[in-house]
Amino acid sequence: MSSEKVILCVDDEVDILELFRDEFIDCGFKVLEASNGVDAFEIFKNNDIDCVVSDIRMPGGDGVSLVKNIKETGADIPIFLVTGFSDYTAEDLSGLGVSAVIFKPFDLEEVVEMIGNTVKKSS
Repeated sequence: MSSEKVILCVDDEVDILELFRDEFIDCGFKVLEASNGVDAFEIFKNNDIDCVVSDIRMPGGDGVSLVKNIKETGADIPIFLVTGFSDYTAEDLSGLGVSAVIFKPFDLEEVVEMIGNTVKKSS
């Protein structure tokens, strides 16, 4: 069994996926990617995922639906949602079990450090 932590990154913007992927790989994580919540949930069901970082608004399955689907499985993993604009408050999302909401524009290094530290602490 591998001790490598796996982060699932979900965003419909390829540039954002590439940024997160490259940074998390540089930090020693394995990264899986999806471009929407539906595909991400399939990846989640078929892999051991330690953390999810997802955009909220995406065609083909949004981040909030993804959070709800993951939580229905009983999984207790950190989930971070990224948004430039949301119809949800941070309190609404926290109530769903989201670890943190990251608002665009964000400082990539700070976000990666925060997520990385959270993933390393969770087991």
